[in-house]
Amino acid sequence: MLAMVAARFLPQHHLSAESKNVVSASMAVVGTLSALVLGLFLSTGNTSFQAKNQEVAQISTDIIGLDRLLGRYGSDTPGIRALLRSYAAAQLQDLFPENHSEPDFANNATTSELEELQDKILALTPSIDRQRWLQAQALQLTGTLTATRWQLVQENASKTPVEITELIMFWFVIIFVGFGLFAPRNFLAIAAIFICSLGIGSAIRTATELQTPFQGLIRIPNASLVQAVEVIGRNQP
Repeated sequence: MLAMVAARFLPQHHLSAESKNVVSASMAVVGTLSALVLGLFLSTGNTSFQAKNQEVAQISTDIIGLDRLLGRYGSDTPGIRALLRSYAAAQLQDLFPENHSEPDFANNATTSELEELQDKILALTPSIDRQRWLQAQALQLTGTLTATRWQLVQENASKTPVEITELIMFWFVIIFVGFGLFAPRNFLAIAAIFICSLGIGSAIRTATELQTPFQGLIRIPNASLVQAVEVIGRNQP
């Protein structure tokens, strides 16, 4: 709209057909580049979102699997299974706080609880081959839980630099300025440019939201982790 206003004060030869062709060609180059980068930006955000979603599902699966292994081990594990349930509830609260505040991926208390769980499994004294196998499998799952938790920590710290978002927005500003210089000054043209800008803005917002899947408008569902807490709660004596 500002470009439409500015066009009224430009000399007429700046708005000639030749000038319009040059501006249109330049806008096509910038538009193609912007579309490619925005598409890559969205793809990267979606990949990050899906990876974190899969990691949450993996944590949930490992918690249920670990509880089943401990249950099969024998009468020495009720205390360990209770600790596992406490850890699962703490993990749920860390990743999906009830007040929708910022998640705490590196909560030291939850990490210590997981380490204590590992120590207690390691301290078991199996007497038969079956128990030794179950202990080894349980320790392997706790190792996977630890690795997945720290992977979430590192992935949360690795985000697309804000400068890239700003650069994409700058490119689209250039494009809309080019549109405005030669657009007719009527309601339909203004509405079309406005709707187009809304579409571009929503795409950029979606890309940034996908990179923060534990807070914001687009969130990873907590259903799998909630279900894991409920399942191990029902299974425990």
